[in-house]
Amino acid sequence: MKVLEIRDIILSKGEICDHCLGRQFTQLYQGVENSKIGAAIRIAKTEEDIAKLISKDLKVKLSKNCFICKGIFTEMEDMLEKMLEKASGLEWKSFLVGNKLPPELIESEEILWTDIGMQYCEPIKREINRLLGKRISEKTGKLADFENPDIILIANFKTKRAEINIRPLFIKGKYRKLVRGIPQTKWPCRYCKGIGCEKCNYTGKMYKESVEELIAHEILKATGGKESKFHGKGREDIDALMLGSGRDFIIEIIEPKKRYINLDEMLRKINDYAKGKVEVSDLSFSNKKEVIELKAATADKVYEAFVSSEESLSDEEVHKLELFFKNRKIKQRTPKRVAHRRADKIREKEIRYVKCQMINEKQFKAEIRAESGTYIKELISGDEGRTEPSFSSTINKKLSCEKLNVLELVDVED
Repeated sequence: MKVLEIRDIILSKGEICDHCLGRQFTQLYQGVENSKIGAAIRIAKTEEDIAKLISKDLKVKLSKNCFICKGIFTEMEDMLEKMLEKASGLEWKSFLVGNKLPPELIESEEILWTDIGMQYCEPIKREINRLLGKRISEKTGKLADFENPDIILIANFKTKRAEINIRPLFIKGKYRKLVRGIPQTKWPCRYCKGIGCEKCNYTGKMYKESVEELIAHEILKATGGKESKFHGKGREDIDALMLGSGRDFIIEIIEPKKRYINLDEMLRKINDYAKGKVEVSDLSFSNKKEVIELKAATADKVYEAFVSSEESLSDEEVHKLELFFKNRKIKQRTPKRVAHRRADKIREKEIRYVKCQMINEKQFKAEIRAESGTYIKELISGDEGRTEPSFSSTINKKLSCEKLNVLELVDVED
């Protein structure tokens, strides 16, 4: 069908605005606004007239009674102001626009396509997003970003309200944990599930503070964020230190009001706030992709374990551990101490090496490099036979881990 034949079919369906009329021919007149196309096609006498009329400054017809949009294009400026109001008070450089339409609007256009086809058209949702995006750029000087916008502004024409999604802020770095008794992340009270009760002194937490909270406190204050999520490259036990160069982490700030903060200054503030407990380094901005990569990364851990025996130990027995656990595979059933929160299964892990140094006749220090996920305390004690072989079973003496420190994380390629 020719353009004017399609136009006549459309006009026969009822009242229609120039946006919705012109949108059915977008692909034929690329680079021209749909409203201008519609205004020209509406009054054209011949196909040749259309291009001439498009070049003129014709009055665009809007209609609250349009059988497709039901007047949405008369509400665009009002919705624009609502969207800008939603973004006020926030720090952002890039945006994306979305919309929510009553389903009958989309259905009306799809019914029309059954008569005229859709080979030349631009869908209504796309036009709305494009026009609002253009106006936001004009008003703010900021640019649309289709991959990683700071905010997503949503025109909800169902409720006549604007909505906003604020992209989380991701900051990565390394942390060292310098005191024992602090979990890596917030640990909800197991009795009240975080609500608050007598057992947790109405804090909702099993522990007063965590690595996450000590790092997040100053970032949340600076960004006005709602809350934080902590992503670590593994985790150490609550009673273990994290030493050496530190453990990689990414902290995710939910709904930040400010996102362009000075990370050198932030590093200083975090270390002042967490002084003596946690120390951070190497702060830089990150993203969701790097969170996924961090979680998927595999790393050996190098530990420093202080081991005690109920009986006296010989140099030969300690040296035997070094020889026996060189690239040694072990099998570990889920330890009794974590069985309440871990699946009960047997895991095979590899101990890369053990280096021992006697402290006295009943104590020695062991440097242990092990595959990620190895339970080191149980490697030493045997956990009543749940870990085999163990330090205890190898020299046939009852051993226990008195203190445990993580010295280093060593990346391992698959």
